[in-house]
Amino acid sequence: MGNLMVLEATLQDSLSGILGDAAAVLVVFGAVFSLLNCFLGYRLVKLWSALCGFAVGWVAAFSVSMHFLANAGVSAVIGIAAGLLLGGIAFFLYKAGVFVLCVFLVFFLCVGLIPIQWLAIVLGLALGIAVGVLAMKFMREVLIFTTAISGGMNAANALLPVFGLQNAAAALIVGLALAVLGIVVQWKTTAKA
Repeated sequence: MGNLMVLEATLQDSLSGILGDAAAVLVVFGAVFSLLNCFLGYRLVKLWSALCGFAVGWVAAFSVSMHFLANAGVSAVIGIAAGLLLGGIAFFLYKAGVFVLCVFLVFFLCVGLIPIQWLAIVLGLALGIAVGVLAMKFMREVLIFTTAISGGMNAANALLPVFGLQNAAAALIVGLALAVLGIVVQWKTTAKA
């Protein structure tokens, strides 16, 4: 019995270490993704569009197929197929991809900033769709502002806790400073369409 308890404690410690390492990798990945989005978002819009299209297609198809099939393996394959299809459409149909990207970025920015969940979802969808529609007319400008603001705020939220700062005001200030810097960099390094 004593050996079993020791084994269980060792397994829990190992699992905690693995989960801690995975969380650190996710934080680094999120910070790098956010900084790339902040400073190179307009240049990487086709890649981001394809990734967002894949994510939307996968989540939607997986959720719907799980409801009807209740088989995670089959649902995952259906989700991957739908994700690849929607990601391909978003990559090759540039304007559709830009629309999906804008909705995605604004939605998750609202969800991250607004503490009331139902309000964040409603405002995120409404503002995301409005920004997506606006991007159809003023693509370069909207993409630069959307990617810089989203990237800057997400980078601040990912990086500040690493340095022991978990203050919402500090995250807002650093996020806005990164966003302004990202807008300036993107504006100066991209040509008008």
